[in-house]
Amino acid sequence: MNRRPTAKHQIMPWSAHFRKTLTLAIPLMVGQLMSIGINTADIIAMGQLGTTELAAGSLAARYFQPFFFLGMGLMLAVGPLVAQGLGGNDDRLVRRSFRQGLFLALAVGLLFMLPIAEGSRVLVWLGQDPATVAQADDFLFWLALGIPFVFIYFVTRQYVISHQRPIPQVVAAALGLIANIIANHMLIHGIGPFPAMGLNGIALSTSVIYLLMGVGLLIYIGRSEPYRSSAPFHRIWVMDWQVTWRMLKIGTPIGLTIVAETGMFIAVGLMIGLFGTAPLAASAIASQIAAVAFMIPLALGQASSVRVGHFAGANDRGNIGRAAWAAMSAAVATTCALSLAIALLPAQLVALFLGTADALTADVIALAIPLVMITALFQTVDGAQVVGISVLRGLNDTKWPAILSVGSFWGIGVASGALFAFHFDFGPLGLWSGLLIGLSAAALSLGWRMHRSIQRINSGGSILMG
Repeated sequence: MNRRPTAKHQIMPWSAHFRKTLTLAIPLMVGQLMSIGINTADIIAMGQLGTTELAAGSLAARYFQPFFFLGMGLMLAVGPLVAQGLGGNDDRLVRRSFRQGLFLALAVGLLFMLPIAEGSRVLVWLGQDPATVAQADDFLFWLALGIPFVFIYFVTRQYVISHQRPIPQVVAAALGLIANIIANHMLIHGIGPFPAMGLNGIALSTSVIYLLMGVGLLIYIGRSEPYRSSAPFHRIWVMDWQVTWRMLKIGTPIGLTIVAETGMFIAVGLMIGLFGTAPLAASAIASQIAAVAFMIPLALGQASSVRVGHFAGANDRGNIGRAAWAAMSAAVATTCALSLAIALLPAQLVALFLGTADALTADVIALAIPLVMITALFQTVDGAQVVGISVLRGLNDTKWPAILSVGSFWGIGVASGALFAFHFDFGPLGLWSGLLIGLSAAALSLGWRMHRSIQRINSGGSILMG
């Protein structure tokens, strides 16, 4: 069913593209910062318990992250499909993409629960300290319980964002962050009927918060316009295998790409763990600072994916390239400013993650500061690569970007980092430098593919690839 007449295509001025990109991206930035704030609050809470708890919790989180990001990538396929349906006035595609996204969220979440809960065995097999792993065992169990709700939240979030109305997910993330901080305190130390769970209370708090955020957005979608106009819950039980396959075809490379990038950080973190507890804690701090900073270009990337997807669904060739390059320019500008801010305040940023000083605190600080300085250096290339790949997602182009990403992150980034660390004896700093090299390679290759795709579209070639 078509609800809106098809608009006549007009080339928007560059100023309008910048304005519309930022209008969509700024609330997304706030929502992303609130969402990563949940993870950051968890890391800070671990640090307040002690450096050994920080090392154990961050180790468990690193094991959890590949499952988290692979599932998130699958759910991100909902965004381009819903945006293309909205751009082409196709309510059926909008509705079915949302419905099949919820099905995948539940199915993948249930599938991932067991390997997450049994993660301690894998970590010991990977050579991690058994004492540190033992502290992380129950932590992984409580994280596993919440993984289906994490994915349901991602689907609802993508559905709302694709309507270019990002405020509801900002509200959900803000309330979730506040609730998580309170719940962390209650479950770590115990209060009233809640027993003191220590480190494990942080994991349980996170699982419960994602459940509440996902259910809250589901209720909002079902009761509010413009979301309910496409009847998102109509015949919710009916499977559409064609849309499911299309979603898997688009989403699997997205998931693998995200896992390739985050896996680069995880692999580097695990290798740093071989140098001891203090380096492991230091890398957890630098990694979290990088993750928080990444939310800003990530929001610009999501905005570009939605806007490009809308124009692609409407067969509006003239505005696809401008939407893409407006987002890329904004990302480069903002990440340059981020780099400067991080480089000027490394000690202050590190101090945010540490509580009362203990025997390892001085060693953690001494290593964390140079790691944070390298983090400042890779902000711009990280922003460029995420916008490049997001634009390509809006065009359903996910297979080759995944190949380019895996090659850049692992074939170049992890390999060079390991070479510097173990062959040239640069240790953790050498491993972290590999991140800069891998992200730079990804920015160049994905930026080039985005450029070539826009050239193809402008010359009359196909718009959508998948």
